[in-house]
Amino acid sequence: MARLRALAAMVACASGLLCRPQLGSRRRGVAVRSSETMDALIEELAWTAPFDLPGKVSQESVMRTVGRPQFFLRIAELCDQTSDRKRRERYRALADNLSNTLSAVVERTSAKLDDASQRLADVIASAAEEDGEFLVPLSAEKSAALKAAVAAADVDEAVLSTVNAATKKAQADGMDGLVAILRKVLQFYAAAALAFDPDTATQELAFLTDGASEEDRPTEVHPDYVQAIDCYRSLMENDADDWDALLRAALNNNDPPAVNKRNLLAIVQAQIERVVLLQENGSFKQRVQAEFLRELIARIEANAPPEAPDSPDDLVQAFLDEYDPCLRPNPADLV
Repeated sequence: MARLRALAAMVACASGLLCRPQLGSRRRGVAVRSSETMDALIEELAWTAPFDLPGKVSQESVMRTVGRPQFFLRIAELCDQTSDRKRRERYRALADNLSNTLSAVVERTSAKLDDASQRLADVIASAAEEDGEFLVPLSAEKSAALKAAVAAADVDEAVLSTVNAATKKAQADGMDGLVAILRKVLQFYAAAALAFDPDTATQELAFLTDGASEEDRPTEVHPDYVQAIDCYRSLMENDADDWDALLRAALNNNDPPAVNKRNLLAIVQAQIERVVLLQENGSFKQRVQAEFLRELIARIEANAPPEAPDSPDDLVQAFLDEYDPCLRPNPADLV
């Protein structure tokens, strides 16, 4: 079993590339798989044909477990515990096959992160002045250029992971200007990803309510929410620095009539439900969009006329409470 434990040590060194870091505090029983669930995965993989193993391991849900040294240590424990020779041989073969598979994945992941770093560098370069320097806060022209670059770029999980790592390093090095630009990148990404399209929203709601009768399925946005949708779109199209002024004007006007705060929060709640139900749990995309919407809710509440506060429903509240306040980033980091 010494070889299996050596493999566990090897995976510990590579797990930073293989596994997405746990983003904030996840509920107990979700962040760390129980031994029963891990054992079930080991049994499944042990009986998977070697040529099918790479495809199985490449799945995000599987990779987050397999790419941890604890997984190999558990294989070693099962080898020690079983008296079945054939099962013991399968466990050993699984460990060897996983070692080769993970080595290949590490190489592919490294290449993907290198590509993501270059894509991010190209995006950030769009905000530079002619002499290559950055002036922070960005001018309206450079902010628009950065926004356009983010929209044109393929901002995927690898890029968002690179932004997260670059932000931490810039903070540690005292590079406040770069931190501000990276936060703008996240803001522009989230605003584009969370753009509200009524047709898409109703289609997604219809999909999520597949078990409902045809009469109960949503087919269009209620007319009462049209004004709130227009306000939400305006917020997504403008810089977060302008949100307070936009919200004060929209929520407190008499002519034209003010936007109903409850309706606006309902649109935000619909977006939160999309993030909860349609995004991969724990992904960088979910984290960035979650914090963006959290900050938007706070801004709406702060700029609306005084009244009894509205409490989000259970699903939204559970999502807002997903991250431990001591571990999650400050919402202002994203705006």
